[in-house]
Amino acid sequence: MKTINKLVVAVVLITGLTDVSFSQNSVDALRYSRIFYQGTSRFQGMGGAFGAVGADFSALAINPAGIGLYKSTEFTITPEVWIGHSVSDYNGVKSTDDIGNFALGNVGFVFSIKPPNAQKKGGFQNFNFGFGINRQNDFNTRTFISGPNNTSSLMTGYTNVLNNQPWMSSDDINYDYPFDIAPAYNANLIYYNDSLGKYTCDAMNGGVYQQNEVTTYGSINEFDMSFGASFEDKLYFGATFGIPWIRYYERSTYSEIRTDPSVYPFQSLLYNQYLETTGTGINLKVGVIYRPIPWFRVGVAVHTPTYYGNMKDTWNSDIASSFTDSTQWNSVQYSPIGDFHYQMATPFRAIGSMAFLIGNAGVFSAEYEFVDYNQARFYSSDESFQDVNDEIRNKYTIPLNLRFGTEWRIQNFRIRGGFGYYGSPYKGGGTQGERYTASGGIGYRGKYFFFDAGYTWAKMSEDYYLYDPALVNPSHNIQYSHAISTTFGVRF
Repeated sequence: MKTINKLVVAVVLITGLTDVSFSQNSVDALRYSRIFYQGTSRFQGMGGAFGAVGADFSALAINPAGIGLYKSTEFTITPEVWIGHSVSDYNGVKSTDDIGNFALGNVGFVFSIKPPNAQKKGGFQNFNFGFGINRQNDFNTRTFISGPNNTSSLMTGYTNVLNNQPWMSSDDINYDYPFDIAPAYNANLIYYNDSLGKYTCDAMNGGVYQQNEVTTYGSINEFDMSFGASFEDKLYFGATFGIPWIRYYERSTYSEIRTDPSVYPFQSLLYNQYLETTGTGINLKVGVIYRPIPWFRVGVAVHTPTYYGNMKDTWNSDIASSFTDSTQWNSVQYSPIGDFHYQMATPFRAIGSMAFLIGNAGVFSAEYEFVDYNQARFYSSDESFQDVNDEIRNKYTIPLNLRFGTEWRIQNFRIRGGFGYYGSPYKGGGTQGERYTASGGIGYRGKYFFFDAGYTWAKMSEDYYLYDPALVNPSHNIQYSHAISTTFGVRF
């Protein structure tokens, strides 16, 4: 696995904190560990603060005890339209981009069974079973970054990697760096300068205009199987066995165009990178909700780490070069197709929640989610992830994750609102990676049919480096999203 080892080194030296790479790293661990629950329109409209509210299928992914509050059999389905908008600021140039997606927030069944000896007071009131799919994460984004660079080029980082180790022949470069440096070398973008005694490039000190469009799409969906019960209509408990699956796709198109005439004979380059990640995992969630008095409920839930036993990455790249000097050949070079199998475990979670019921008029709810992102881990039978796992330990921390929601009843109609705050997952990260959500919705509840509509706005900002942070300024990126969902449900 010499190629994989060299690739890890290359990613660390070249891409630094960038999100685009062809090796398992701390960015991947955070991406699959950080969950922004979606689901039914009622759930989203109340900001996802359902740990002590219950009686909603999406609540089974937060606190399975919520299934104990069902008193009838129910089916729900939630189509959703998602729109993303990004803003970047790189070296004084602002750029924007947009992307859209259609998906299912949830589809689920809950079967409620009343015990034959159930009484109005005392004992078990009902046993409930549920199964279906909840959407946990949406990876659809597109970010466009552009701006001048008068200090470095992507190729500067490549030459630094080659010059910071013993001299390498072209065969060594092709063997050790087949996905990035080798294609650039074979496209004549970097070369060995005999007079200098080292590798160099035409735009060593910049003088180029840089652009990068990164498109990601995919999701984490989870198949949930739940069981729960109500005891004396005061104590509710439940468990959910979850089978999440990851589908993540990333395409990066990076280009440089000469702006300084002294950068010669280089004219332009175009570098495409492609990554696909898939995997299926398992987890267990257990929870309780207790109602000590009629107007107050408190809930607690714990989620085991999710273990993904069959993660697979597939990646490749290509690079095209263009020169103004006829002695230099324009070229397009392709990498091989790489693939790698490994395992991953996401962190343990604990969620505490409370709900205040205002008679039959409405409810206020709040919850806190505990998750330590530095507990995510990669594993492989034939590859050591010690360095990557150490980076995860040193880079991430326990953020402050809070969700709030409210719902008010006007006869058969409902009005909802919610707010969420997800703190920075980085140690000493300040506002890096902070996420805010605001939501609202309406609904209609009939005896056998109900309908809900919800809207969720989200904002997250984070710095992005095109390559080695020692060579390039960050692009200050802000990601906005707008989710519009409708839930259709029937009761039996």
